[in-house]
Amino acid sequence: MSLVGWVIAVTVVIALFALALFHAVIVDRQATLDDLNEQLEEVQVENEKLRLYVARAEAPDRIRAEALYRLGMVEPESRIYLAPVELVEGGVG
Repeated sequence: MSLVGWVIAVTVVIALFALALFHAVIVDRQATLDDLNEQLEEVQVENEKLRLYVARAEAPDRIRAEALYRLGMVEPESRIYLAPVELVEGGVG
């Protein structure tokens, strides 16, 4: 076999080895990507659960019940609403 034949054979072997290595890296990165996607889905589910928990905790009926029954607060007999006062330059207008 001539020198050119050996060079071509070695080049082909190196190219095939590089291609196999490249495919191994792609498979590894895909596995990492799949794991990250799975973690993302789990975090999104947990986030939705927490949003629901916050929405329930902020509900006016729940806050009122906590105030009345757990904290012992009472509702006022009447409510007085204050009107805002507009400030003008130099004093109250």
